[in-house]
Amino acid sequence: MLTRPSHKILSYVAIGVSSLTVVMVSQMPQAYAASMTFSATGTNSATNSSLNSSVIFDDSLNPGQLTITLTNIGAGAKAPSDVLTSLFWDYNGSSPLNLSLASAKAATVTQNGTNTSNVDLLKIGTTTSTTKKGKTTTETTYSPEWAFASTNSQGGLGGDVSKPGAVAVTQKYGLGTAGLGIFQGIGGQTQQAYGIINGYDSSANKPITENPFVNNSATFVLSGLPTAFDVKKISNIRFQYGTNLNEAATYYIAPPPPPKKVPEPNTAFALALFAVGALRVVKKQSLLVA
Repeated sequence: MLTRPSHKILSYVAIGVSSLTVVMVSQMPQAYAASMTFSATGTNSATNSSLNSSVIFDDSLNPGQLTITLTNIGAGAKAPSDVLTSLFWDYNGSSPLNLSLASAKAATVTQNGTNTSNVDLLKIGTTTSTTKKGKTTTETTYSPEWAFASTNSQGGLGGDVSKPGAVAVTQKYGLGTAGLGIFQGIGGQTQQAYGIINGYDSSANKPITENPFVNNSATFVLSGLPTAFDVKKISNIRFQYGTNLNEAATYYIAPPPPPKKVPEPNTAFALALFAVGALRVVKKQSLLVA
């Protein structure tokens, strides 16, 4: 049976140990993030529209795949230069990513006030009619409206910079529905079709009101993700609007790193508490010996 002084000794030790445990837990590194979100705002000088887009990269939803949710949350579209047509980014890993576009879906596609739900952006059908000798036949062909591109070039994806003011794409990875001299094999009559808008402005022109667009958000899945992939190494985000690289673009700007700090107050307090507890134990031991 413990004597009363021994019981107090154990209580002091317990105080010190529990305090140290709090410090250790607070200093444990967090696990790799499963997703990263980037956003950027700006103004389209051609239409004076406010631009606001975001993207979420997530490697936890589909094993071995990267899910990308691209959203336009800016003002309603007035003209094609308000349409979000491409996303570009870099990956700061030790080796380049060898990815391919496995899926591209839109919850809603809008055209002339008519909405279509759950649209596969890689299988858009175009129906043509042919009349021959009084007999009409119809044929539907399917083509992708979005594409993925990547490069190992140090200069990035580049693109068509033949027009004045065009800014080349320095990023090495991208998704797009406008060719821009980067994306190949995209169908459709007009390049801005199936780009992403956030509804219509009351003064929207005919290319906006008459063509189909993804409303608000589209989700893409890239396959071929390596086991060592770290979503936190994605950086250098560019949101591209319109059908040419001389039109509006916004860039995510990372906040500055926080200043280095001295040990946190809770750390210093816990260590001091542990020291006080240990000192009291020593004093009690001295009394017992005496």
